[in-house]
Amino acid sequence: MSFKKELGKEINVLEEEIMQLEIKRSRSQASLIDALISKKEPNEQEVQFFRTYTAEIDLKREQLNKLKRKYETL
Repeated sequence: MSFKKELGKEINVLEEEIMQLEIKRSRSQASLIDALISKKEPNEQEVQFFRTYTAEIDLKREQLNKLKRKYETL
């Protein structure tokens, strides 16, 4: 297989992983927004989930951008 095809597959996998993490993060985000609207203290576990998923998404987006730049130079 060519390097470009391998890179394309890696890009697709990362995009799918990001989408799945965003779905998980949106659940925590909804809980946090509900707490904000209800003017109550948010569940600390939901806050931690949100932060964790956000950090993972940011890292994967950085990786994705690097792979896309590499892909475009081929």
